[in-house]
Amino acid sequence: MFRIFGIMCLGAAVGWITRRATLPRRVARRTVTIAILALMLFLGVEVGGNELVVRYLGTIGLTAVLLGAGTVGGTLVAAKVVWRYGFRSVAPKAAGDSGSTHAAMQEADEASTGGGSRFSLVIVGTFAAGVALGGTTPAAEWVGVWPLTMWALYLLMLAVGITIGSDAATLQSLVRQPRRTLWVPAATILGSWAGVSAVWGVLRLVGVGRGLGWAEAMAVGSGQGYYSLSGVLLGEMCGPEIGTVALLANIVREMLTVVGAGWMVRRFSPLGPICSGGATAMDVSLPGILRHCGPQYLAVALFQAVIADLSVPFIVPFFAGMAV
Repeated sequence: MFRIFGIMCLGAAVGWITRRATLPRRVARRTVTIAILALMLFLGVEVGGNELVVRYLGTIGLTAVLLGAGTVGGTLVAAKVVWRYGFRSVAPKAAGDSGSTHAAMQEADEASTGGGSRFSLVIVGTFAAGVALGGTTPAAEWVGVWPLTMWALYLLMLAVGITIGSDAATLQSLVRQPRRTLWVPAATILGSWAGVSAVWGVLRLVGVGRGLGWAEAMAVGSGQGYYSLSGVLLGEMCGPEIGTVALLANIVREMLTVVGAGWMVRRFSPLGPICSGGATAMDVSLPGILRHCGPQYLAVALFQAVIADLSVPFIVPFFAGMAV
């Protein structure tokens, strides 16, 4: 986490130093798109090449998808409530600069993919291609041997940092956050719990996922999109089946945030994709948040993501301990 944040800060420093030049910003905008697609491809390869996931996919895949969607739904409702009854009055304002990070990232999106909706389809297609590649070729072994996913993530954060650093208004917003920003990570965590509890209750009523207890569902919903850590923790504490549910559910949460960020902003306020992203709001989901919410929400997204990230090693084992 701190290494990722440090790389983004390095990019911001580079962006500030080269802020009067157009080439670094142009290259960084293109790199953001390329890095996102690379991450989705590698993620798909890892999923498709994971024998444990494939083995249990037929029996627990639906449960995992519904739990992941439930956490997103819960956080979106919580984000809407916080926005309407407290945060809207102190929300950061746009700088109004036509050359801002927001406009720059929108231009990059449209230039490279023909618009946000098309880009969402490209992301889903890239992930699906990765799953097929991982399931039919040794690509998953290559991704495991070479830290390609981490390199792509580092590249993404460096490019995002350069884009941010070239915008002085964005940097100034980092130190001008109201106390009510504390409500955002609270909405993320509480919304995740509410959403996953509601889905678990429905699953019990219809007879799906009967082997999944409430505490296990809560542990899955507390993963905050951090699928690798939550999957490993629950795999060790509750067994491979629950670990696979956690892995898939949090992948679904990340994918829904990346693909639906624009819709979330329109329907549930700018806090929607920030809360839905959870821990990923400081890495994979961040470009979409900046594009659709505006760079003035950078500090809110980073603060929320850090709290969500730090909560995973504590809350997930807590609920897992209740289940065993």
